[in-house]
Amino acid sequence: MKKADSQAAIKSPFITLPEAVKATHCPRSTILKYSRLGRFPQVIRLLGDRIAFNRADVEAWIETRLDVSKEAA
Repeated sequence: MKKADSQAAIKSPFITLPEAVKATHCPRSTILKYSRLGRFPQVIRLLGDRIAFNRADVEAWIETRLDVSKEAA
């Protein structure tokens, strides 16, 4: 197994902003705005200017949105 493969198998507890954009299909600005308003998981400050979110919180937010969408249909 290559080193890159073994590192990919380790799932970080953090999801970066670009990953959150891909996962939610929401624009970066909307994610940051919703986070400030308490409608999306809270920003976690990493080293330097890097920010991320708790992966479990983002996944739960996505599930909640899917549930709301199913109920509305």
